[in-house]
Amino acid sequence: MRRDFRPAFGRDSHRERAVAEYLDYHLYPKHFQSANRVNDKERQLAGIDLFATHKDIAGEMKIDEKAATSWAHKKDLQTFAFELQWMLGDEEMGGWFIDKERLKETTHWMCIWPRTAGQPLNLVEDIVRAEAALISVRVLRRWVRKKASNSSAFLEDMIERLRNGIEDELQWAGLRIRISRNLPEKPINLLIPRDVLRVLSEGNHWDL
Repeated sequence: MRRDFRPAFGRDSHRERAVAEYLDYHLYPKHFQSANRVNDKERQLAGIDLFATHKDIAGEMKIDEKAATSWAHKKDLQTFAFELQWMLGDEEMGGWFIDKERLKETTHWMCIWPRTAGQPLNLVEDIVRAEAALISVRVLRRWVRKKASNSSAFLEDMIERLRNGIEDELQWAGLRIRISRNLPEKPINLLIPRDVLRVLSEGNHWDL
């Protein structure tokens, strides 16, 4: 998965490696024509964890794996968090979902909900099952833009309100936007329902 310089790197990297190993055994060999994991940091920073091909999808995909690892032993989440903004010290940084500076080359996100038997996720052996959904970046952003067209509030204003206010969650365009103030990078995420992501995956979701 992507490695970068944010504070979460040390906290999450071993969990990400465990999920990647799980997918390399349970997902890619069984459901994809090819999958080649990326090891160089430059490409990982560009949002590419692996290059892959699938019989139902034209061309080679540049996949960025995103996993809800912190919740693997807790509540089985019915949403997935798409990052809008995070903090590096006192500086506001654009999240990977919006990618305003167009630094990412990602064509697809692989959203993963891993589950353990009750213990925190540390090793690949801890994962007893998982669901994965392959989502086209263009398809999901188009879906969010369509939702936004029905809202009188701008997404940027909602982000600013959460960043500078005391609220932890706001409703926007029928979706939830949440800030995690307890984390060092204080990310603001757009929460998209799991059942919506299954539909947007166009059949490319798997119980593993």
